[in-house]
Amino acid sequence: MAAVAVAGAASAQVTITGAMGFGVQDSSDQARELSWTDGKVTFAASEDLGGGMSVSGSSTLAFSDHAGTAKGDGASLSIAGGFGKLTYATVSADADSLGVASMTYSTNDVFGGSIKNYAYTQFDLPTLFDGLSAGVRWAGAAGDVNVTDIVEQYRLTYAAGPATVSFNTKTGASEVMASFDFGIAKVSAFTDTKRAETSDATMKRREFAVSVPVSSALTVSASMASRPDFTAGQPKDKGTELNATYALSKRTSVSVNYGTFKTQGTDKTANRIKLVHAF
Repeated sequence: MAAVAVAGAASAQVTITGAMGFGVQDSSDQARELSWTDGKVTFAASEDLGGGMSVSGSSTLAFSDHAGTAKGDGASLSIAGGFGKLTYATVSADADSLGVASMTYSTNDVFGGSIKNYAYTQFDLPTLFDGLSAGVRWAGAAGDVNVTDIVEQYRLTYAAGPATVSFNTKTGASEVMASFDFGIAKVSAFTDTKRAETSDATMKRREFAVSVPVSSALTVSASMASRPDFTAGQPKDKGTELNATYALSKRTSVSVNYGTFKTQGTDKTANRIKLVHAF
């Protein structure tokens, strides 16, 4: 997205970015409609405090499909310096990590939807060596904007050229995500390596995605995800999403999305065609 920069001072920078979109969409349990599909505006600001220190903040507003009302969709405030970086933020954390399509029903719904107002404090260590970032996150309960029921999460990411690997772990759960850009295609994978289990089912997710730049304007992508069901005897939950995006310009694109899903043994489908303009 393009940024609209506003100079508040010689050492400060403010940006406003966002996207608006609309299209035709439906699913196996929803009637076809013409509606808003994308609507977000992010305000961000940063300032150099001198002495190698800086402060930055951002806040995002999202617009609902029909009512047109705006609501908060995440915010953060950070201070960084030679000591590392300290951040407090609220985010909307999706249950699905690699889904490629944007539809009224998606893999995210199959895996449990979104956690709104997920609050955390995070400390990132100074760079130990090029490509490696490490930090600790203290996360509050879902729906809480205060850091309560604190759970420590240790986070590591290593990026080297076309390859990136991330590992996050906390008590009772851990996850790994890896991606590699081959040029002709980018391949990504995600898995829960350890997660809370019951006697008859596991919560472990498995996800895979591939994105192919067919031309300078057209990109096609697909994602596949699955998770054994919570209930014994039920088939595993799974989702497959397909996306094709054609760039009409640097800021405007047309996307065609389609997905098939199975949750609690019930099959669903969803599709969407949308026009999006970013700024």
